[in-house]
Amino acid sequence: MPEKRPSKEPNQYLKYSQLGLQLFVTIGICGWLGYKMDEWWNDGRSLFVILMVLVGATGAIYQLYRSLPKD
Repeated sequence: MPEKRPSKEPNQYLKYSQLGLQLFVTIGICGWLGYKMDEWWNDGRSLFVILMVLVGATGAIYQLYRSLPKD
């Protein structure tokens, strides 16, 4: 009976769930920072929230694109 060798590659489910979590956390932290910036400058608009969410989403999607297989 052949032995099963442990796979050297990480489980694909773990890899992709980590990417989704990273996307969610990055956008969330950037949105929170934008909210705090809006509170600090208190100009009555949500300019920094929108700006930081867009920056976070762009960065997270770029990181997702870089980590996907190039097949």
